[in-house]
Amino acid sequence: MDGPIVTIQFLELLAREASAVEFEGPIIQARAAGADAATIEELEQAKVEALKVRALLKRRARREAELSALYDTAGDLAALRDLDAVLEAIVHRARQLLATDIAYMTLHDPEQGDTYMRVTDGSISAKFRALRLAMGAG
Repeated sequence: MDGPIVTIQFLELLAREASAVEFEGPIIQARAAGADAATIEELEQAKVEALKVRALLKRRARREAELSALYDTAGDLAALRDLDAVLEAIVHRARQLLATDIAYMTLHDPEQGDTYMRVTDGSISAKFRALRLAMGAG
């Protein structure tokens, strides 16, 4: 197996944002083609380095998304004057950052001794929005 061809295979996997398991492909192909132990070792090392680059790219993309959401949130909050709108913006951004289906903010009700849903995002159920939870639950 030729070194540059191996490098290109891993670069192609990185370029198309392949899943981690797909990085085994060049090694499997080399074994099936009868590659020697040195070539397999070279492929293993190239795979490890490619997976490091993949992880770094994912971390940087996530960091970029987080900073973008933070910037957007700061802009939204600066423009909002209504408390409900501010809380809704915060919960919505939290949901985006955490990539969840639902996000909510509960507040303590000292008279009832529990918490109630103050703001929800992503929930369409009236029952969920009216839910009350014991302290520490949720």
